[in-house]
Amino acid sequence: MMLKNKLLVALLAVTVAAAFGFADNVSAAAKKKLTYEEAWQRCKAFLDKEGTWGTGLQANERYIRGGACMKKYGYKI
Repeated sequence: MMLKNKLLVALLAVTVAAAFGFADNVSAAAKKKLTYEEAWQRCKAFLDKEGTWGTGLQANERYIRGGACMKKYGYKI
């Protein structure tokens, strides 16, 4: 009998977690996606505010961080 109760509680927990995950995905899909130019402006402003160098030996770091930021908005550079 205890095994059935534990299994029922586990099944209920998985069901509730899946429902919250689905609701989160729906709300994320409802958000307006930024255009490529808007996303680039936000990422560039973030990199400039952060003080990441754009030339010299650290240019690769800025490129990688900029790419990661653009990926956050759903774009590749």
